[in-house]
Amino acid sequence: MGKYQLVDADCHILEPRDIWQTWLPKKYHDKAPKLVKDADGGDAWLHAGATEPDPIGLVSTPGMPYDQFRWTGVTYDDARPGCYDGAQRLNDMNIDGVDAELLFAPQRTIGHFLGDDDDDFVLAGVDAYNNFLIEQFATADPSRLIAVGQIPSIGIDTAVDYVRKLKARGCKAVIISNWPAGGEGISDDDDAFWSAACDEGLPVCIHINLISRATRARQRAAADKAGGSRLYGSSQESKAKAKAVGNLGATFTMVASTIGDMIFTGVFERFPELHIALIETGIGWIPHLLEQLDDRYWRNRSWGNIPIAQPPSYYWHRNMAATFITDRIGIEVRHATGVDNIMWSSDYPHHGNDWPYSRKVIEDMMGHIPQDEKAKIAGGNAARIFHLED
Repeated sequence: MGKYQLVDADCHILEPRDIWQTWLPKKYHDKAPKLVKDADGGDAWLHAGATEPDPIGLVSTPGMPYDQFRWTGVTYDDARPGCYDGAQRLNDMNIDGVDAELLFAPQRTIGHFLGDDDDDFVLAGVDAYNNFLIEQFATADPSRLIAVGQIPSIGIDTAVDYVRKLKARGCKAVIISNWPAGGEGISDDDDAFWSAACDEGLPVCIHINLISRATRARQRAAADKAGGSRLYGSSQESKAKAKAVGNLGATFTMVASTIGDMIFTGVFERFPELHIALIETGIGWIPHLLEQLDDRYWRNRSWGNIPIAQPPSYYWHRNMAATFITDRIGIEVRHATGVDNIMWSSDYPHHGNDWPYSRKVIEDMMGHIPQDEKAKIAGGNAARIFHLED
């Protein structure tokens, strides 16, 4: 067996308290996310477009029983150091039996920069995060703490340039948070980015969904007009929290249109070596989507000028994969999704994680399936897709 038997294909970092003072140029400190207190005395980050801060309570939960989860009132002193310190993360991985983690940016934080209208500030923020990740957090052991480089949002030339730079810096993958050329949807202008990713042998990750820079700006303008986006503390707080929890399930299907867009516009026909990894999407719903995509293809290919030579499911199995956290249905229908196309993850340190019981969770979900299939899903697929053995 290879070195990487248990690979967590979706982990995050709770940004350390001093990340922006340390890594962002001083002239931008006033525009950086602000660490403040929430309504219950916990630590929280104030981001662009919000009048109230975003608490750290649900992104610092490793080892915490479900009935002790708190949105507010949690401080950095309450959080495990592994949430924000690379060396301490390795200790937590050792306790959990995890050989490697794929590390993704905190999307609420990176969005603070991606949606700004100042190109230089966007680049400064993305660089600050990438530099922190590569030069500080992952240096504890780059073979186990796998840096996924963030791509900026200011256009295709910069996106292509960052693919090449991030590969040169040792990244095993990159993450896009908007279509590479910056449009509201996929376009031919994105092809230069897919081509560069193929040239560099880098998988491209999409964390749930893609939001354009312009859309982020519109959302901020609307929030500002309404007095800022309110995260908690209003008279409707209880109802808002319940609705927010209910909406978590919807995030798993936001990416369905991305799958269809990429396949039906012929991206994988033009770039057969491109690999797209869909992060934190779950997998149980994918067989139904593939069935429907194939049905639409067969019914409409004679008139639709569809630029693909195979049914859509072919490209899914060849060019795409997805991660899941807890997904028993997904495991039961794994052959329809593709045993080679699914990857276990914990979402550490967010509240979907089950640290330090990941091995127990995996055994509970997958102990009844053939060992070779379990080995692929628990780590082998991630090691192969992200070239961890290279």
